[in-house]
Amino acid sequence: MRKVVFTLALAASGLLAQAPTPGPLVRLYPVVLDAAGQPVTDLTADDFKIVDQNKAQTIFTFRQPRNQPPVKLDSLEFSNRTSGVTPHTTVILFDMINLADADRSETWKSLDKSIPLLESGENIYFYLLNLEGALIPIHPMGPPAADDKTWHQGVAKVFDKIMKAASHARPVQSGAEEQVKKTFKAFEDIANTLAAFPGRRDIVWVANGLTTVGDPMLQGCNGDWVECALYVPHLAVTLAKDAVAVNPYVFIGNLNADVNYNMDQMALLTGGHFYFRQDLQTVIKQVAQSAAGSYSISYDPGPENWNRKWHHARITCERKGVKVQVRERYYALPDSRPPMERMKAVLMEAYQSPTDLGEVGLRTKISSMGADKKGVHLEISIDPLDLLLREQGGKHVGALYCLISDRTATAPLGEPQVVELKPELTAEQYKMVMKDGLPFAQDHPTSDAVREVRVIVLDQNTNAVGSVTFPVK
Repeated sequence: MRKVVFTLALAASGLLAQAPTPGPLVRLYPVVLDAAGQPVTDLTADDFKIVDQNKAQTIFTFRQPRNQPPVKLDSLEFSNRTSGVTPHTTVILFDMINLADADRSETWKSLDKSIPLLESGENIYFYLLNLEGALIPIHPMGPPAADDKTWHQGVAKVFDKIMKAASHARPVQSGAEEQVKKTFKAFEDIANTLAAFPGRRDIVWVANGLTTVGDPMLQGCNGDWVECALYVPHLAVTLAKDAVAVNPYVFIGNLNADVNYNMDQMALLTGGHFYFRQDLQTVIKQVAQSAAGSYSISYDPGPENWNRKWHHARITCERKGVKVQVRERYYALPDSRPPMERMKAVLMEAYQSPTDLGEVGLRTKISSMGADKKGVHLEISIDPLDLLLREQGGKHVGALYCLISDRTATAPLGEPQVVELKPELTAEQYKMVMKDGLPFAQDHPTSDAVREVRVIVLDQNTNAVGSVTFPVK
């Protein structure tokens, strides 16, 4: 291990110049269900086959759904994964723009009755998209709302007050293109906030239609909504980056063929599922059930792949009698940044994030550095299932960065340490690490101004990142 001084620009450090340079990866989050609709969680990478633009792909990283007992932490031990199951966050979006005027009031009253009947409000949030295109939080993401598991029981009073203020005639000047822009912006704003939450992320989109506006720059398009509609590439790239699935939900009203097609395409584009006239409790349960069967798979299609075109990715499962739900297309937008710049951006996001990130699992136990030293001794364990450890010369090798950042109660403080980790594990060590985690220890001096310390670990091979923050005062 080698320790260096970290500058936020990361320009002065030669360390990053020695890092692996992963290319952009395509990340898929397939949900696998059996014939009874129950999640299948014991599949391996060998059970999946991926074809992108009719070309077979090699799986680069693979992670099963987590379904273990809750993690037991010792005194002064902290983790970004206290639950043994894959985390899941759902946002219910009541979309007034894409609801027929005649159905809006009935949907409102039905939600008034349905939301209080949910088993729990934990990890579920509720927003309204009004006719002006403003997102109105009813139960917003983030503290203190995130700690309230019973919010749904008394939500009707708040919801009714907001709806009475929002219920009026549609703005005359709002045309079809404006409706599309407002709808997609709402999806993207929610997705950008959801990106800070670990695990599977879903939007349950309450609407009964989706306005379509063709892209005038695409002459002679074949009529496919994804290929031909305005602003869809930007939406697809944003939702894929934030790993958010949209689940269209027609609660009240009728469907026609065009509406059915467009809403179903939204589900297929993002990896969600289209629900029609089921009760809300069933929908929320099914969305959560899908999350429990969600895998994480990535592959490297090569630099020539990123050609500003739509690509079809087909993933199949070798096990008989199961159904795979996954997004079927992605827009291959090239990232012109050098690989080092992409890595810096991921580190900076984790460094500045108001919450911890959970793509890489971390546990940290803290103790004193000694009576004559001010600071903490860190015993850090990294989940090896979240890392790419390549087999080379009879060993499993990896490449990681660990940032250790001082913080006030609300923001970073000063500049963090960077520790580079280059594990080279024998077969015996690899078995031990896979069972107990990849460990390393580090002393971290602190000053009187430090209230918290954040540990950030980034896998240089994949740009996967995780962080855990804990108090030291």
